Amino acid sequence: FNYKEKLMPLRLEYLIYDNRLIVVCLLNIIINMLTLTTNAARVSGARTKRVATALSLFNVFQVSFRLLNLIYAPLMASIVDILAREGKIEIILIKLKFVVFAAALGSFLGFLMLPTFIEVYILGIRAMEKYGSIPRIAANFFKKPRYWGKLFGCLRRPSLLGVNPLKVKVIPKSFLFFNVLGVSMWTIGVISSTYASVLNQSLVRTAIHLSGIVNGIGTILLFVLVEPVSALVVDQAVSGERPEAHVRIMVIWLALGSFVGNLLGLVFMVPGAQYILRISQYISNLKF
Repeated sequence: FNYKEKLMPLRLEYLIYDNRLIVVCLLNIIINMLTLTTNAARVSGARTKRVATALSLFNVFQVSFRLLNLIYAPLMASIVDILAREGKIEIILIKLKFVVFAAALGSFLGFLMLPTFIEVYILGIRAMEKYGSIPRIAANFFKKPRYWGKLFGCLRRPSLLGVNPLKVKVIPKSFLFFNVLGVSMWTIGVISSTYASVLNQSLVRTAIHLSGIVNGIGTILLFVLVEPVSALVVDQAVSGERPEAHVRIMVIWLALGSFVGNLLGLVFMVPGAQYILRISQYISNLKF
């Protein structure tokens, strides 16, 4: 690995003439955009005092992007397999960087759509209160076209949610840094292991199964250092200990942090692959 490899530019022709890569990038944009709706769930939960319902609705979005992952991951792997057989390692790196950049673009679009997603969640919460289950909501939505108008009525222009995000002092700040780092590690885990697998063909399977040593760091950061703090801020807003505006300020920074974290993935992807490759070599040399 060298410095030039880490900063290898994204050459647009590699995207334009590869329909498979375009599909992978579009799927990754949608997946990351839907992932960011967890922030909309926080705001809508605090606003309606229905935090548990809001988070359960996020699980519906989560199921959606997990299903998309079933298409996205094999397609991405097939791109790598085709190029690896042709020995085009440098092109693999460029195309994988397009995939990471697509994740950043999805996060940014998710940030722009936060006001719309918040309204969608509030509509979903009200529907849950009326119908009591997701299947009944879906049935009424398809039976009664007037509900489609309500959904389109949720569209909002991008905004800062009516708050000044510079007032960051009102929320804990350290977890915002961990959010950026956690998102970055989470994003590049599988991609770094995929790239590591083509750098040493004798360690393909070991490298592929070691993605967890990178995105595992992201998991720990996000679910141990970020999620509990953000949940506390939401609960305090619901109980009246702090204004709901603090949740909106926090959500803006978390969403922007996801965007920055995914961009940092472009820098960390190659070192992540190097890390995975070294661990793979160590494991393969173990004597039992």
